[in-house]
Parts: sequence; C-alpha cells; structure tokens
Amino acid sequence: MSDLWCAASPGRESAAFSQDSGRAVNYRICVRRPMDDHRPHRAETRLGGDDVTRRGARRVAVIGAGWSGAAAARTLHDHGVAVEVFEARAVVGGHARAERLRGVVYEPNGPHIFHTSKPRVADFVQRFGLTRRYAYRPLTQLHIDGQVRYFSWPLQLDELEALPQWDRVRQELADRPGVPCLADFESYCVSLLGETLYRLFVYHYTIKQWGLEPRRLSASMAARRIHLRANGDRRLFQDPWEFFGTEGVNPAIEASLAGIPVHVNTEIRLRDVADRLYRTFDHVVCTAPLDGFIGDVVALPWRGIRVRASHHDTEELDATVTRAYVINQPDPHVPFTRTVETKHATGQTIRGTVVCEEYPGHPAKHYPVQTVDNQHEQYNEALKDKIRGNSPIPVLFCGRLATYQYINQDEAIAQGMQVADELLGGR
Repeated sequence: MSDLWCAASPGRESAAFSQDSGRAVNYRICVRRPMDDHRPHRAETRLGGDDVTRRGARRVAVIGAGWSGAAAARTLHDHGVAVEVFEARAVVGGHARAERLRGVVYEPNGPHIFHTSKPRVADFVQRFGLTRRYAYRPLTQLHIDGQVRYFSWPLQLDELEALPQWDRVRQELADRPGVPCLADFESYCVSLLGETLYRLFVYHYTIKQWGLEPRRLSASMAARRIHLRANGDRRLFQDPWEFFGTEGVNPAIEASLAGIPVHVNTEIRLRDVADRLYRTFDHVVCTAPLDGFIGDVVALPWRGIRVRASHHDTEELDATVTRAYVINQPDPHVPFTRTVETKHATGQTIRGTVVCEEYPGHPAKHYPVQTVDNQHEQYNEALKDKIRGNSPIPVLFCGRLATYQYINQDEAIAQGMQVADELLGGR
C-alpha cells in the first residue's frame, strides 16, 4: 500500500493524470507570459451570426476554468463572442477535477457526483460526453456495542430499528414538530431527526467538518443534506439526471473548452484587469474567490480538506476494498470525516484501488462557512461592490468561489450559463 497526501489538487498531479491516461487535453493552452508584461493575445475565435456582428464584437475574459467558467465561456463562444479563459493552475477542472495514483482514478478534493433536475444543464454535460449513469448511495459507519455497523445515508427508518436506542428514537420521532425549525443547523437537525439520531449521526461529523458548534451554522446547509426516509430509496440524490464518468468530470470540462484559448498558470487579479485586460476585453466573468482576487482585503473564512490517498493492491480488475464509494465517519474518535473510494463510481477495470481519507481543517478554499448571521455572505457582496467600483470594465460573478455559496456542480454550471445569458442580452 502506498500513500499520497494532497490538498487542493496540485498541478503536478494533474499533469500526471493526463500523461497516465494517454489523453491529450483538447483545449488550447496558451503559454503564460510574465505578469509584469502580460497582455493576453487576441483570440483566433471566428465570430458567427449576424446578430452578434450588428451588436459589435465583444471580447470577454473568463477567470477560472472550473465548471462555472467553462460553462460561461462555452455559452459565449457558441454565440460568436470572442472569449479567453485564464486559469491559475496548470490544468482545467477546478475543484471537481480527478487525478490518478498508480493508474487509479481518485478525487483529491472530495467526491463529485454530477446530478441535476435542470434540462439545460443536463443537455450541456451530455453534449460533452458526461453520459454514464450512476446512482450515489453513501453509507455511514458507527461503532455499536463494540461492533462496526453500516447505515444508509440518507437514514432509513427500517434500518434504525436495529439501534439499541430505538425505543427512545421512536418516541423522539413521534414528538417532532410538523415543520423543521430553521433557526440554525442544529435546531433543524434535531427537529427532523430527534436528539438521539442527531447526536449519533450528525453532531460529531459536523464538528469535525466545520470546526464550529452546529448551532452557529446556517440551517440552509442542513436542509439540503440531512434527510430521513421510510421509502427504501437509498439514493442520496433524487434528480432525474445523475452521471459519473470513468475518468470523473475531467474529459467533459476539457471538451467544453475545445477551441477556446485557455491561459494556464495565469492568475488574474483586480489590478491586472485595471492595468491591462481592459485594453483587450470589454467584460470580465470572475469565478475566483473575491478576497484573493482583490488581494489586499480581510480574507473570507473557508473550510478546506486534506486528503490521504492510499493505493491498495487487488487481484481482480474490478475489485474494491471498502463497502461503498463514500462512507461517513461521525465517530469523534476517528480523525477523518469520511472515506472515498472512487473506483466504486468510475467502474474502472484495473488492478488496485485508491481509498481517500478526508481530514478537515486544511487552509484551502473548498467550502464557504455559512453561519446563522450571514455575515460572510454579506462581506462577499461588499467585495463584489468594491470590484465593480474599481474595475474599468464590467465584472460579473458566478461559481462557488466567487459567490461564496455551497453549491453543487449543476448549480455552478447554471450560474455560468446565466452570466453568459446576461452578456448576450438575455437570450
């Protein structure tokens, strides 16, 4: 068994992925020039459509090559707008990008299952090859009376009857209010699950993940992720479209950027827009974290993870070593929050597998910290205003980092499309 510690998907591992997979990335890579004399070269994109030429040829700089940036860039490009993408890392894909360890696909930034109820977003990802159906059924592991027990997540009532505390749980469920309490994360969970289930399955996991007492967190985070079911459906997501590619989402994001100039290893900040980019572009779409984009302001709070990726040898090509793709670990004595064995989801046929343990508290910008008072979201809005007031050209915002929202992949794509629609005049 070999281990790899990783945080925030470093560029060298991303480069290794492309070499190991034997795939050449199919977006145009533009070599970075030193920032002191950097001026993006003009794109070679041909304008198409009389309506666009009548409006005047617009040029848009997209900052960030994750899902939001790729969706915005592709939508603009498809309507004849000259667009270029600037990515701070050596590869595209952002937080959702997968990597390889000894040939096995794994996810250094946590599990990324694509799911959506939005037809336009579903059409977008399928257009670029993300079509392989998948059903996500995570588990939660508990130690009960000295034995390891596994439970479905979301929790299923029929499985909970085996708990030693079932009589108390049943009474607490009977005493629940008709509508969950939205005061804070903890109040929501207790009003939905009862105190006993909350303490067993949620409380310690939340402390580990966020480093805060749950009562300080927003109820909106619980409402989307904590459920109790009695219908036997063990899929976490109920959306009509749910996909997982054999190589993760990398090929789809790369394909969506085909024909669009992408400047990798190029970090753009507000001063670069004011000093240089405005000469070439008339609009900017920003998907980067705004505190870093401005550069001289108080930093927003973020919660990051560090991943320990362990390779395990297997004899059979389709073998795995854990029970499920994702297994939550709410036990306070277990230092990591969950295990992720991506081979369950990819269906990759290869000897060996990789199991990732997620250790929270790393200084990376993975998750926004949404509290009861919404102070961080309000500060992010103030940063948007500061950027608008100091940029010589209009700046629009989309994606998890720029909007400081805890959103899924489909929502990130939808935001990118929405921003593009605004630039195209609402069509």
